[in-house]
Amino acid sequence: MKNKKIRRRNFIGGAAVVAGLNLFSVNDVTGAITNENTADFPVYNVVDFGVSGDGTTLNSDAIQNVINLCSKKGGGTVFFPPGNFLTGTFELKSNVNVFLSPGATIWGSKNQEDYRHGCLVYAEDAENISITGFGTINGNGESFWEKRLHQDGEIKWSVKSWRPDRMFLFFRCENLRLYNFTIEKSPAWTIHPIDCKRVTITGISILNGLYEDDGPNTDGINPDGCSNVIISNCCLLCGDDCIVLKITEKSQTKICRDVVVTNCVLQTSQTGLKIGTETHGEFRNITFSNCTVFDSGGGFALIMRDGGLIDGVVVDNITIDSKHPKQLDGQGIYIWSHRRNDDTSWGMIRNVLISNMTINAAGGIFITGAKEKHIEGLTLKNIRINISGGRYTNEHENPSDPFTAFGHFTAPYDIFCRHVDNLKLQNIQINWPESEDERFGSALRCWSVNDIDIDGFRGRQSLNSNAPVISFKNANNAFVHNCSMPHGTGTVFDIDKSRQISIIGNDFGRAKSLYSQESSQNDIELFETSNRLPVSN
Repeated sequence: MKNKKIRRRNFIGGAAVVAGLNLFSVNDVTGAITNENTADFPVYNVVDFGVSGDGTTLNSDAIQNVINLCSKKGGGTVFFPPGNFLTGTFELKSNVNVFLSPGATIWGSKNQEDYRHGCLVYAEDAENISITGFGTINGNGESFWEKRLHQDGEIKWSVKSWRPDRMFLFFRCENLRLYNFTIEKSPAWTIHPIDCKRVTITGISILNGLYEDDGPNTDGINPDGCSNVIISNCCLLCGDDCIVLKITEKSQTKICRDVVVTNCVLQTSQTGLKIGTETHGEFRNITFSNCTVFDSGGGFALIMRDGGLIDGVVVDNITIDSKHPKQLDGQGIYIWSHRRNDDTSWGMIRNVLISNMTINAAGGIFITGAKEKHIEGLTLKNIRINISGGRYTNEHENPSDPFTAFGHFTAPYDIFCRHVDNLKLQNIQINWPESEDERFGSALRCWSVNDIDIDGFRGRQSLNSNAPVISFKNANNAFVHNCSMPHGTGTVFDIDKSRQISIIGNDFGRAKSLYSQESSQNDIELFETSNRLPVSN
């Protein structure tokens, strides 16, 4: 077939020109188009190469031929005009941009034999590849599921005999860019880059539906062993975790670092922002900021299971609403570090800063390391937690140790910290619901925690509870200062088997008592001064 490259002056369709010239800004491109000195660039309209937009013709080979030709000629834009383009797997090649015009939809085939590599869109060892535009890629996810009766007695979506493993799968690619288009109905994980460098995902929408309604395990974006990653300005609706950094066994680099996730809106029945649970390597220099998580089963999570390292994480300016309408339990922040099994080496979480959050959730903050390997260097700052409750969890009063890695639906409702060294809590406030359950008990518990700095904490125990506001158990070197207790506070502290506790400059005037009777019977090496004490004292 004659090569029908389209030159700038002859090409009709401004949206395609936008994509062909510049992947970053429509406005910038518009300026470039009017510049008569701009060099010609190749754009390949797929319909000129035998690709049909009738919605029924299978276009796998024809689409692949256009992509191969574009790459072989040095690169350019493969342009999809309005239409419905049915296809199986197609593979991106170096220096190719696939542009989806408004009204263009690529549909994934419903047949297993049309897929290679277990995905719809694939690339391996490619450079300078991108998918841009304002069209849609639909994975036809419903075709691979069916509703079945599960062991718990509920009817849920289940996978049929086969489904694609991923919708987008990229191996060892460099300069990968996904801009502005919409993804619908992924049959499984949606975007899975593995060992890629310089990944930019901006302005895309993923509309998979929530787990109970639209199919299982449809994660959003899962960078796996990737470096230099920016995910921004995206709207995700997922049937599993929305944005998750991982290092799976498939990764060869075993390093996930220099990652920024910002300005995203996330809705999921599971967790919005997460690192883990697959952690077969090192995570370094990670920033999550300016995001909204809502209707979720969990807000933010760090899960260490596979002997790796999470070192240097900043989480800032996040609003979390973990009150999924179909699930009564959910945790705002969930941090867990232990071993997957007895043969796994111990991993480490350290140097984590979480700040400026508003959390509305059934549960608050759950943090647990392992007695053999504590979490180190954790700071939580400027966080307001509004507990909604839900059904009472049997794990609340005395959480099992080790706790389950997937326990964000059964974790305690308060702020619970265990097996942590160098923990700082600054300007944290916890509020119970109007119909609070007396079984919620304490607001803050620090068990087997060393070097604790509690600055500006505000909260109380749940009403009608005999629990203290703050529980120290096997805690060492704690400094409590600038804290205040609201009306309704009972006993402030219960201190058990703890050492070197300093309580300085706090307002306890509205509490009934400062220490539990058990605390006064323990040798706790307590230093107390400059506090406003309860009136009864």
